[in-house]
Amino acid sequence: MTHYSPRAKTLALLPKFTGFLSLCGSFFIFQDVVFHKKPIHRVYHRLVLGLSCSDMIASIVNILSTWPIPEGSAGVYLASGTTQTCTAQGFFNELGNLATPLYNASLCAYYVLVVRDGWMEDHIRTKAEPWMHLVPATIAFTIAILGIPFTLYNNSGWLCWIAAFPAKCQGDTCTRGEHADIFRWVHYAIIWSAILSVTLGMYSIYRKVRQQERIQSQERDDDAASRGRKSKKVAIQAALFVGALYLTWIFTTITRIYQITTGNNNFVLLVLMATFFPLQGFFNCLIYLRPRYLRCRSRNPDAPVRQLLKLSLYHESHPIHGLQQNRGPPGGAAGGGGTDVRNPQRETEEERRRRRSSTASFYSMGNSKLRNSDAGEGGDDASYSINTVNAIASVSDYNHHNNAAPPRTGEEEGGDDRVSLTDRSLAAVEEASTTSDSPVPSDPSEQEMVDTS
Repeated sequence: MTHYSPRAKTLALLPKFTGFLSLCGSFFIFQDVVFHKKPIHRVYHRLVLGLSCSDMIASIVNILSTWPIPEGSAGVYLASGTTQTCTAQGFFNELGNLATPLYNASLCAYYVLVVRDGWMEDHIRTKAEPWMHLVPATIAFTIAILGIPFTLYNNSGWLCWIAAFPAKCQGDTCTRGEHADIFRWVHYAIIWSAILSVTLGMYSIYRKVRQQERIQSQERDDDAASRGRKSKKVAIQAALFVGALYLTWIFTTITRIYQITTGNNNFVLLVLMATFFPLQGFFNCLIYLRPRYLRCRSRNPDAPVRQLLKLSLYHESHPIHGLQQNRGPPGGAAGGGGTDVRNPQRETEEERRRRRSSTASFYSMGNSKLRNSDAGEGGDDASYSINTVNAIASVSDYNHHNNAAPPRTGEEEGGDDRVSLTDRSLAAVEEASTTSDSPVPSDPSEQEMVDTS
């Protein structure tokens, strides 16, 4: 019976657990978009769906880990495959791991077009979205398919990927994958080009928000105290978005560069790679759920973290949110833990119109003083900057479905003609949201304008 070292067993088993976490995270996003966003008419959700599909492919590859590696490979625990199974795993490994960061870049491009450049949803849908899907799919499939005739997919440690065979062979001495080093450099050039574009894109969004706030604070002295708050929220979300990519790929890149330059493996680097590399879908899920978690926390400030995490897993229209908000002593007194939840079926058209006007005005970019005084430090402002991005993108969908311009909230705010795009967008989204069956919070600061997840 063959004896395998603890190191070999660690590298074979660890990616199965981390890959499973990633698969669960990606599948959660997939089912949430498919079953709760029907019809999937938003560009954002279609991009997230493509991102989740590509990451599910990569996660399944990581769960398989050493199983598809040809049986009898020296020092590889649980290797029970053939050259054909190894080639198949390598193909899908390259496909999923190239498409995922490229879809991240497409998602970043979407936010840049909405926030920085002010594109409307229908304009993005017709001019930019086809490229946002075509570029990741074309590059990923092209590189992955090229690996088959060049026999690039071989045992690379704890899974099959681009590698020379036998190990440490050079040029003509290799029976398979003699061009592996070239394709590895191409692979990481594509990956880090995508990561760099995401970093620059998120930074440009942050700069744009800071510029807008600086202009607003000059026009309204009372807003100076809140200056930088939205920028901070945008910066945090951008840091999470970019940080997930860096955390996923930094150890993998260092490991592969070490292999190429030295011809050897480093166990510590391999363990870090096997831990963080398969977790990309899990990280994406955490970022995907963050706005929902912040909304749950603002509605239930006294709830424990574990309960908030549970609530975040359910869509906003799920009855669990209504039950949670109705708990507490009658009347919903301050400090009692209860929140008055309206029944949308009993709400009259006049009440809905007044609430839409109040909510849109409350979230207006030009009325941050009102938002700060109502929400406070622990209010829903934490998810405002994220909601704003998708609210702006929703205004064209409102026009398309209602054949009318969204209501101008400036008239209710005292006749100010300088109604921002965000005012009109939020009013449009609120108009569309009143047709749903989800509970409607009485406080405008708790109204879900757009489910950014």
